[in-house]
Amino acid sequence: MASGAYVWSAHAEPYAAILRDPVSGRRAIIRRPAADRLPIDDLVRLERLALRWAGLPGQAAAQAELFGALDTDPLRVLNGMNWLLAYWAVLWDLRRGHPATDLIRALDYTGPWRETGKAPDAPEGEHVWQAITQRIRAGVLGQLTGEPRMREAYDAEVTRLAPDIFLHITLATVDGLSQDLMTQGLHLRGMASALAEHTGPGDGSLPPFGVTR
Repeated sequence: MASGAYVWSAHAEPYAAILRDPVSGRRAIIRRPAADRLPIDDLVRLERLALRWAGLPGQAAAQAELFGALDTDPLRVLNGMNWLLAYWAVLWDLRRGHPATDLIRALDYTGPWRETGKAPDAPEGEHVWQAITQRIRAGVLGQLTGEPRMREAYDAEVTRLAPDIFLHITLATVDGLSQDLMTQGLHLRGMASALAEHTGPGDGSLPPFGVTR
């Protein structure tokens, strides 16, 4: 079944599906995350809000909704955003054959907080920015690999530090990456809904993504 620029087909695991990029011909196994950690409805909602925020029209309303959700369950919001970033990195891998891990390790924040350091509660000092962006990269890699220790380490850092700063920087990262990938011809909108349509509930026991070269 087609979805945007991609083709989905069934997998032997009911909570997984095979995604094919018709441009490159490459395939990936995409598994729905465990419902108790990242419910699929949350991922669909977060994708909608993230792309509304990145697209500017409706940005203020999307940001308000995201920060409202952050107050209720910061780890679910931030891990959901990290999962989306990992998903997009896999789509890039399918299209260009560049490992998703390389794209994730290159993620960086270059927004106004870092440039001016004058926003309220903005961290100061280049070493602080490097440390936070490194934690975000680690969080996205944790979602890509499904490695429990990486995910637990990220959760601990969010709990120890300020979730709102993590969300500000993650949103800027989402904005930059989504714009770059869509400029390269990748279809991002509705990909979480497509996963929901083509998979059943997962248990999180296997890595969420597997690219076949």
